[in-house]
Amino acid sequence: MKTKLFITGITLVTGLVLASCGQKATTEEKAKEETTMSFDTTGYTSGTIVQSKAEGDCEWTIKLKDGRFLDPMTIDKNFMKDGATVWIKFLPQRRMQRCDKANPVDLTEIKMAE
Repeated sequence: MKTKLFITGITLVTGLVLASCGQKATTEEKAKEETTMSFDTTGYTSGTIVQSKAEGDCEWTIKLKDGRFLDPMTIDKNFMKDGATVWIKFLPQRRMQRCDKANPVDLTEIKMAE
């Protein structure tokens, strides 16, 4: 009787150890996959960060490929790099323009292009 109980206990412990090792490997594989996975640009617009020091001009704007300029109401300091290419999602804002060349927008998402 004790032998059967001992073998059952060993079997359960071994099963639990093997199951937890498999889970750890799966978690590590998912994390590695997420970091190497390419960015899905669906729904994003490509643009270039432009800094201007001209009087009456917005200091930071985003130039779209079609030549339009956007004036983001708020932009993270990490993205304030002249010439940087970014992917953005934005909402147009119905407010007075701060500068002549750019339309005010609210950035809902922004990611640095690779």
